[in-house]
Amino acid sequence: MRVANLWRVTPTPPQLSSEQRQAASQLAVANRRRRADIKRALKSGDLTLAEVFAIADTEDCVAQMRASDLIAAIPAIGEVKASRIMRHAQIAATRRIRGLGARQRSELLKALAR
Repeated sequence: MRVANLWRVTPTPPQLSSEQRQAASQLAVANRRRRADIKRALKSGDLTLAEVFAIADTEDCVAQMRASDLIAAIPAIGEVKASRIMRHAQIAATRRIRGLGARQRSELLKALAR
């Protein structure tokens, strides 16, 4: 019989100076804007999925984007179709672009080439 761990300790956040906190906030905003720009370019057709994968290999903020968000940003694909494509490619709903293997990337490219 397993006993639940009732004494979990939550980690305390690091103590940051106001300048460090402000720099982290500005970096987070810049990363969110970059990911939004990528999704917008994908939706408008300025970028292909293969190009986004290439960008993700060089930019951490893009690599941290969830794969489901990326697929849902493709024209004519909503959240339901994106989840179906991800299930077919055996990709977890929480998987990020960085965590996609070569087989999963090729499955996505093949499924979305239609």
